[in-house]
Amino acid sequence: MIKITIDGNQINVRENITIFEACLEAGIEIPTICHDKYLPHIGRCKVCIVNADNQYVTSCNTKIYDGMNLVTNTNELNEIRNTNIQLMLESVDFKKLPENLKKLAVSSIKRVSTTNSQKTINNPFFSFNPDLCFLCGKCVSACSNLQGRFIWNFRNKGKKLGLSIGIYESFEDAGCEFSGTCVDFCPTGAISHNRRLSKIVSKCETICSYCGVGCQIELFFDGENIISKPIQKSEKYSSLCVKGRYGNSYVLNSQRLKNPLVRKYLLENLSKKEATKDNDHELVEVSWEKALDIISDNLIRVYENYGGDAISFMSSAKCTNEENYLFQKLARQIFKTNNVDHCARLCHSSTVVGLIETVGSGAMTNGMDDIAENAKTVFIIGANVTEQHPVFGVKIRRAVMERKINLIVADPRFIDIAEFSDIYLNIKSGTDIYLINALCRIILENNWQDDTFINERCENFEEFKEYILRFDIDEAIDKTGIDYDTLFKSAKLIATEKPTAAIWAMGVTQHIYGVDNVIAISNLQLLTGNVGLKGGGLNPLRGQNNVQGACDMGGLPDVFPGYQKVIDKDVVYKFQEFWKFEHDTQLSNTPGYTVTEMIDNLDKSVKALYIMGENPAMTEPDIQHVAEKLKMCEFLVIQDIFPTETSKFADVILPAATFAEKDGTFTNTERRIQKLSPLFAPMYNSKTDFEILTALANILISKMKLKPSGNFSSWNYSSYEDVMNEINGAAPIYEKVNYEIIQKNNVCWPVNSKYPEGAPILHQESFSRGKGRFFAIYPQRPHEIVDENFPLILNTGRELYHWHGGELTRRVDELSKISDHPVVLIHSEDAKMYGIKDNSNVKIISKRGEIIAKAFITERNQKGTIFGNFHFYEGNVNTLTAKALDQKAKIPQYKISAVKIQLV
Repeated sequence: MIKITIDGNQINVRENITIFEACLEAGIEIPTICHDKYLPHIGRCKVCIVNADNQYVTSCNTKIYDGMNLVTNTNELNEIRNTNIQLMLESVDFKKLPENLKKLAVSSIKRVSTTNSQKTINNPFFSFNPDLCFLCGKCVSACSNLQGRFIWNFRNKGKKLGLSIGIYESFEDAGCEFSGTCVDFCPTGAISHNRRLSKIVSKCETICSYCGVGCQIELFFDGENIISKPIQKSEKYSSLCVKGRYGNSYVLNSQRLKNPLVRKYLLENLSKKEATKDNDHELVEVSWEKALDIISDNLIRVYENYGGDAISFMSSAKCTNEENYLFQKLARQIFKTNNVDHCARLCHSSTVVGLIETVGSGAMTNGMDDIAENAKTVFIIGANVTEQHPVFGVKIRRAVMERKINLIVADPRFIDIAEFSDIYLNIKSGTDIYLINALCRIILENNWQDDTFINERCENFEEFKEYILRFDIDEAIDKTGIDYDTLFKSAKLIATEKPTAAIWAMGVTQHIYGVDNVIAISNLQLLTGNVGLKGGGLNPLRGQNNVQGACDMGGLPDVFPGYQKVIDKDVVYKFQEFWKFEHDTQLSNTPGYTVTEMIDNLDKSVKALYIMGENPAMTEPDIQHVAEKLKMCEFLVIQDIFPTETSKFADVILPAATFAEKDGTFTNTERRIQKLSPLFAPMYNSKTDFEILTALANILISKMKLKPSGNFSSWNYSSYEDVMNEINGAAPIYEKVNYEIIQKNNVCWPVNSKYPEGAPILHQESFSRGKGRFFAIYPQRPHEIVDENFPLILNTGRELYHWHGGELTRRVDELSKISDHPVVLIHSEDAKMYGIKDNSNVKIISKRGEIIAKAFITERNQKGTIFGNFHFYEGNVNTLTAKALDQKAKIPQYKISAVKIQLV
């Protein structure tokens, strides 16, 4: 503490703070316009001016020192402040200013601007009215310092000073990500949201329903519109991405499913084969009682005729932990099948399998804030962070700008985050193992490995070392396209500039050797001792809002909740006692079908399929094959928010509630368990998945004459919290989780007797499997390679403005305005070769099908490759992808398909 004098009073204050902060802590209010606690303090408005030791200084950016004498309130100071306010506000329309600024300026404004009105600049999300802008610079600072985008800038000087967007561009051309951060900081309303509320009917604090980052948001509803804003709970500003900010109006979309629907032939007691008339297949609205009666009768029929394994269940990464737990319980307890899976199979199943083999747990080891605040080096491979996990991408950009971390990015495309990298590794598609093995060899050759960590915490190192030192680095250079010097620099940073965080996503996992890719990354982190410490770790980024939780809850065919294996007799016995009915048969100890296997067997062993919140007709590879299989399904139930491509094949469709209408919890990519709150009750005649599943289970129990006898065999839940209480006993990693703990601290599992407050970092003392294991990983050839007939490589992924199969985002007007058609990226030299111009219609053809999309010519794409997304059913790249699978994880190879392109 140091002593200063403020207005004649001597006080003790903290060191290294500004005058403004010292006055604030002393209860003295200093007027300001441009100051904000989240932004750098630059003293632009000059309204916070004070007298410090007989010199006039701006208080927001002047640090205090011992013995400083401050005067904050004199007539002369007020006159200077009023003059500065006058100068700032004289060019704006005073009548349109917010009341707080009018109050501040009322004594100083001598005239209202008579300048000509300037044109408002619009985009689908917010607008900029120059007539209300007095150039405080908050938007410029927020965009550059908080978002790392640099869209807003000052142009010209003197009286011609103004704001520009990019280099005199539109928001879209300037590269704006439409996070809305600039709107949050604009004090006048010059930058304002297009969608506004007339009044607030209801509001809630909840969790964003899009990606795995798990942003905390506040929702507001006025009876006609929903808007959202980020919840600020830390010293650093929390932003939102364009979807989290502007993408929640789908909740109110009129296309939502409103009532249960069944095929007419089911009401006439006909089978699908017997329904020969066209109108037999019409969808008819029925009551909930009738719909659940039809579902229960048909599931029981299939169970009695063919056994439980004739029924398959697709769980959902969009539903809560509690709902996913109930869904897998329905399958395992009542129908005795482990045929339960969800979309994690298609994105990170290879991560789960690979990491369990090497360290014993398939989850992200470190937190996003931990990486942003503590990592010295970040190695991103196969993860388009700023588009797929945008808010985490912002944190990494800030870490580069503020802390000067080392950033290495490996990707076949020059993705946005590569602009911030120290080293960009433009690897050829599918060569990840060559790259990582080469890095490991360079580390070993230069003795940069962490011998202490390896000796104390790892096994099988000598075998791994022998293999790596024989690994042909020249072949790696040839295969990856990366020169030795760049490999050397990358290896040195990863090994010596610690802690290093490894981050990956589907660019690594969606290969037939996805498991091996993940193991190779684990080898690298074990070799350098970058696991179990702050700022380091093995960090797979989960794609959807609750894909981690759906896995935790047992939404996988080989594990019960908490990753307890179905082949373990003791585990099976535990759940048998947990859920048992009187005179019951045993639970199955045979792993069930994966998502792709369920689809493949619809005309064989699988007779009924129950899908909760998934859309395989959009997201599976080779979707024409999927469509043919879905037609053959004997009985298909869809439980969803909207009609989907998959629901076209359904026998019964149940209208489900959105995240804004339900309670429960999501678990984000860093294992953080977070609580939802409903904005309002389910709309129309929809129900929460919790309500649907509990009602259906109780009907089934009654019809099948099952008598609950285990501690948790009944389905008499009155709330989501009741389900979480059952999860406590079922999943050891959730043993001590309760809603009170979650709402206080948002803990990361495991939350149990050993870690009652959770464990933000895994493997700090030991690995889940005991010792971390090295594996010698050999590069493999992709399932499909280019040839003279199909000379281009197709790579797939998602874009910033849409999500997954577009089920939600394509029902948001603002998002559709900025992205409303399928696009494929192609290198300029390839475009020239095929006579393709920017925005041309092109046809892309593989051995499985063809699509038409618009061409986007860019140097960011590698020559010889095409990149496309699967958000648009009218041009879904999954028409082209192959169903080749990783043999361990059963994940499809989405990332490499051989195609050709034609101008339409």
